[in-house]
Amino acid sequence: MKLDDDKTRLSLAALQQLPRMYGRDCRVVRWAFAYRLLRNKIWWQWRRRLLSYLKKSPPQDDRLHVFWHLRGGLGDCAVARLAVLALREKLPQAVFYFHTDSPGAAAALFEQDERNIFLPSGQPLWYKYDVAFETCQSFKTVHANRKRIAQTAPEFLPLLDKMTVRQNEFAVFLEDNYLLEDLLGRFLVQQKLPRAGLLSYLSALDFDPLSVPALPAALTDASRLARFGLDGKKYITLHDGIDATFSLRGQRPLKCWALANWRELAALLKARYPDILLVQLGGKNSPVFDFADISLVGQTQLADLPALLNASLLHIDGESGLVQLSRGLQNRCLVLFGPTDKAFFGLDKNINLKEDVCGSCMWLLGTSWHTRCALGYPSCRNLDALTAQKVFAAAADALEARLK
Repeated sequence: MKLDDDKTRLSLAALQQLPRMYGRDCRVVRWAFAYRLLRNKIWWQWRRRLLSYLKKSPPQDDRLHVFWHLRGGLGDCAVARLAVLALREKLPQAVFYFHTDSPGAAAALFEQDERNIFLPSGQPLWYKYDVAFETCQSFKTVHANRKRIAQTAPEFLPLLDKMTVRQNEFAVFLEDNYLLEDLLGRFLVQQKLPRAGLLSYLSALDFDPLSVPALPAALTDASRLARFGLDGKKYITLHDGIDATFSLRGQRPLKCWALANWRELAALLKARYPDILLVQLGGKNSPVFDFADISLVGQTQLADLPALLNASLLHIDGESGLVQLSRGLQNRCLVLFGPTDKAFFGLDKNINLKEDVCGSCMWLLGTSWHTRCALGYPSCRNLDALTAQKVFAAAADALEARLK
């Protein structure tokens, strides 16, 4: 991200004023923002500092102990993995502790060993570690013990200072990144950044946001397939749904393709490729396809997914966490984009389909964008324009290339 570009800097400055704008002549709005910031400090900082005296710290040895809070769903964690790997190169001996909002996500992305430790669910006390980071759209340093860093990894201090300078440029958003993350996301899309672009900048690691580093071989071990009856089988994986941590309350996600289209696509695939199994993946927010040869909805753990996806001839999905997980796999995905932005989320290795009927409305309506169209339509018009015939044609091209 080129913040030395005056147009980009001006766009950022204008965006930073939006949350304040309505408070200029309204004391109640100003009080509301002040209250939220104070509440955040009490809840996230003072409370945890107090509790930290009652909890046991990681070992105070000669290694740097780094806490990672990987926020969001599996896809967000998969993107944050790029920052983790980039810092690992800088700090090969450090101990990384992973806390994820999506239970089990760390096990699908990293090998647990003496340098990578998966923390249980709950509220780990980041203040007890030497340095702590929080990731999602952004990258935020939430704690740093400079004395311990100077003792264990003094070479890290210049990079930490560079992080601080860059994060200060986005201070308005990072002070309350839970509230303002949607606004920041719209800005990143407008600036035509890839999904990991801001993570690369704010972490000061300047890694390639389009890189696709392979997952550890142990996570993609084909022996895991035997448990699902897929050892030695040819299959396509299908996924329809969104992050299991999101409550749909019986509503159909806006970024999911119509069920009738899925059924028609399955019929076309089975007619052309009768010997290839259709295997459905998914969690609690996925409907069960009665036309799939094998449905694994609700029957897998996140740690199973790398092996299942890696061995598939093709993965067909909406824009989802499984697609982002595939960054580190050899498989290819056929991705159906609806309300999300193809340039922001799309990976070059995949086949990314989008009919830009009305653009991208992600983040416009808070969390309700998952189930509500910003223009009031009952379903996403971009996805409505993606017919089963169009998707089948793209899938057939990818399969023919794979089966040669």
